Amino acid sequence: SGWCPAQALAFERAKRVAALGELKDKVAFREINTFDRAVFREWGIADALFVDHKEVRTGPPPSFERIRKIVHRQVKRLRV
Repeated sequence: SGWCPAQALAFERAKRVAALGELKDKVAFREINTFDRAVFREWGIADALFVDHKEVRTGPPPSFERIRKIVHRQVKRLRV
């Protein structure tokens, strides 16, 4: 939703990781806009970062490199 600066950092870093050339064709970055109250109610959470349906801890915000490692590990596990 953008109300939390730490979550905003995690969001931007995850977005950059998903755009990396090595991962670009293997991952999907999906933004859910929870400013819309109906969307917020549907998801039941305002801010979160998930990699393959698993929540990534975002406080303190994970570094770009940490997010990259998490995504890389999951891509290798799925052999995409």
